[in-house]
Amino acid sequence: MNELAQRQLSELAEISDGAIQLLGTVSENGLTTFTVSLDTSGIDTANDGIRLRARERFEVVVGPSFPYLHPDVNVAHRRWAGTPHVQWGRHLCLYAAPSVEWNPADGMRGLIARLNLWLQRAAAGELDPAGQPLHPPVAYHSYKNGWVVVRPDLGDLVPWAHTGPERVKLLYAWCAKRDKRIDVLEWLTGQQVIDRLVADELPAQGENGIAHFAAPLVLISDTLEMEYPTTTALLAGALDTYGLNRDELLRALVNARTINKAIGVTLEGDGAVPAMMLLGTPARRLEPGILLAHITAWHLDDLGTGITDLLEDVSPEHVELAARVRKLAHDWLGFAKLQWMVIHEARPEVTRRRDTGSPVQWLAGKRVLVLGCGALGAPIAEHCVRAGVAQLHVIDKGEVTPGILLRQPYEDADIGYNKAERLAPRLSRIRQDLAVTSSRANIVTGILTDPPSLLQYDLIVDATADIGVRVGIERARAANRAQWPATISALFGHTAQRGVATISFPGATGSGHDILRRLAIDTATTAPAGWTAIADDLFPNPPRTERFFPEPGCSAPTFTGSAAEAVALASALFVSAVTVLSNNDAEPMTAIGCDLSPHARGPRPVHLGWRNDLVLSDQTEEYEVRVSARALAELRTETRRGRRVRSPRIETGGMLLGSFDEATHTVLIDTVAGPSPDSRLSARYFDHGTEGTQEIVTSLSTATANRVGFVGMWHTHPYGVASPSDTDEEGMADIVAPDGGSRRALMLILGGDAPVWEGWLDSGTLPDIYARVVKRNTVSRPERADALYLTSTGTWFPGGYAHPGQSSGGHGERTRIGRNQ
Repeated sequence: MNELAQRQLSELAEISDGAIQLLGTVSENGLTTFTVSLDTSGIDTANDGIRLRARERFEVVVGPSFPYLHPDVNVAHRRWAGTPHVQWGRHLCLYAAPSVEWNPADGMRGLIARLNLWLQRAAAGELDPAGQPLHPPVAYHSYKNGWVVVRPDLGDLVPWAHTGPERVKLLYAWCAKRDKRIDVLEWLTGQQVIDRLVADELPAQGENGIAHFAAPLVLISDTLEMEYPTTTALLAGALDTYGLNRDELLRALVNARTINKAIGVTLEGDGAVPAMMLLGTPARRLEPGILLAHITAWHLDDLGTGITDLLEDVSPEHVELAARVRKLAHDWLGFAKLQWMVIHEARPEVTRRRDTGSPVQWLAGKRVLVLGCGALGAPIAEHCVRAGVAQLHVIDKGEVTPGILLRQPYEDADIGYNKAERLAPRLSRIRQDLAVTSSRANIVTGILTDPPSLLQYDLIVDATADIGVRVGIERARAANRAQWPATISALFGHTAQRGVATISFPGATGSGHDILRRLAIDTATTAPAGWTAIADDLFPNPPRTERFFPEPGCSAPTFTGSAAEAVALASALFVSAVTVLSNNDAEPMTAIGCDLSPHARGPRPVHLGWRNDLVLSDQTEEYEVRVSARALAELRTETRRGRRVRSPRIETGGMLLGSFDEATHTVLIDTVAGPSPDSRLSARYFDHGTEGTQEIVTSLSTATANRVGFVGMWHTHPYGVASPSDTDEEGMADIVAPDGGSRRALMLILGGDAPVWEGWLDSGTLPDIYARVVKRNTVSRPERADALYLTSTGTWFPGGYAHPGQSSGGHGERTRIGRNQ
């Protein structure tokens, strides 16, 4: 006897003032059954609910695992048989999810409270409230009889979806057989079966030699009893009352056998497909008022299979023999036991995805390319498969080595084989509807040489942590950035505790290579909250000299960390990146930092975002010029300041600070400087001085680990043409001369007529812009005396931020642009 349950029930009975009575106790085979009587006189019946007497008697069956497992509750009668949540005619299903609804601490008090709630709902007819799934009828299935995975929706194919007299409908399930498991792949009408047979489009085998076959599906518009029968006779009788008589039931089975023989399916011996039938009734609901089919399946015993074969083989001309076989079939229906199969639902119409509400749902239906199948790329590829991508292609040039088994999802048998080629089949086994493809290739010399082929994807994930791949992507997408798919690039720090993922949307100015540079610059001095440790790990200054080489010889350096840490970090980075992609308000270029170290402080993950650059074409057509949003704002601020403190027509200018990227043929302008204090500005020229300029360049270069330096000069032609004058050309030639300090420099001129120029100053619409990279001439320029620049007189203004005092002197129409930079 379970003493705890006994004591708890006795205590409840003592304090209930007769509402609870403990009538008896029986212990047998390790189970204790308590007969309990409850006062139910106050529970009213409504909405076709169950009818309760003034007192009802229940059998509470307690097992040896009480209170860890909840007791079962039965009734001794069958008055409530056919009611939802009443199984086997007398077992009350009190808990939909016992693992979360049963509280062991509440014990018998919780059980009696739950039983009372169940009785109230059952009497009110509210056990299946609107908006909740209906409790399906109970079928006594067993895995010994096999199991069925139902994948396709039925939708409007069900007869109750249409008004009309049709109560019964016959379809055929096109199935695939894997040992005892059956997958329903498609629903076909009888005419579709005929059409495909004629067109030879019903193969006996699918890929990998998997047998395909047809099985009948009977759809009944009426809800059957809450218990499905255990004998074929009872089921046939129930179907008969709904419009499918015994002969039609047998004919459906025979037709399926005929179809399968015509296809050439194995019907006997090892590997034979079962003679089975599926049954669908309106017994499920996900939305109020919308009834969906509850599907069950059963297959014939050996005698039933033989009888259906006889029915098929007997010619109608042999009337007497046909009658005998028909009688035999009816007799078999009278005693055959139903072999109910276990059903696993995979229909979207009746199941809810377990990742509902997750940002990773953004991946569903997407076409994804994953570059790199290592500790970062392999788990990301698996996440893509499980999230429901429509297409996945993985690329890696490397082989599986013994050392990587510690943290990458490969096996000892994979050693020596290509990573991508071993990963793809394993991922394909996760989902029956997805075949992951792979390539063994060098990414830079392979797929990146054919950029148009990459435009077919919705997402590219660069998990190589290879700067060459990042640069290759940057160069390839520059000419196709409007059509280029969203791109994620990720990498770990020197341990698998910190990492960064970059996200670039279609149309974004830059991708991983560009965004990582921005991130290194913006976190170099005063890092935003949460970024300091990540920046120190990813962009150490000075660079880290000690590297981890796991194997002797010329093995590539890598990070340290376990499989648990690597998968956790890869997952965190990927989920954070996909979250950004699912956010329509995100910046077109974003960096995500994750710090999973035990000493992490501040928010995590952390974000930084950048607006798109202004992209200009270099007049030489050799470089693409990218002016950051910050630099563009600084250009306008300095121009507007000049109009305010000097005069609307006074030229201004200064240095362009950024870098030349020869690998991507890009000039990057991160920030700009205004005129130095010793500059001279007038309506006819801009003479840039030298005071403090070298200090600015040195300070920025040092702070950013040489990522930002002098790249050229800018100046304005207010209310004029954005085109270089002879003086401008000479000034730039001086900068790139052998003694000028730069072998190339960008010349940027802003101008425009009155509407264009005033629009730039007042509302920020772009002015006319001239951009050209000026290269050093191989012929040395002769020295020119400064006096040549000071030949004419006029009014000029000093640079810097001092109050503008007018001076006489000037440089005529010449523009001297910052020599000795």
